[in-house]
Amino acid sequence: MRQIILFFIISQILFSGCSSIGNKFQASYDPEYKVADRGKLDVIVKGRACALLADDAVIFARQTAEFHLRSVVGSQNHRKEFQEVDRYYDGDKICVEMRAAALPPL
Repeated sequence: MRQIILFFIISQILFSGCSSIGNKFQASYDPEYKVADRGKLDVIVKGRACALLADDAVIFARQTAEFHLRSVVGSQNHRKEFQEVDRYYDGDKICVEMRAAALPPL
């Protein structure tokens, strides 16, 4: 009897450990991004993020684009301009593509 209970517990752990959890994440970031670098601070970066809520998707896409812009521009003094490029559904998540541009400081 003890072996049957132990077998049942181990099989449940293995079964639940191998199940797909991809849809359980609330947000996902796309590590790939597009860059248009024309020299100095004339840089445009597009980043993308997906989330269950539209507001979260916009915030995460903006953070992603800002992170990638900073990786291209570095520590140069600049200001940023953001624009939403595209919004679409991927399964049950809303995906937003955001454009970030580096501009000269005022």
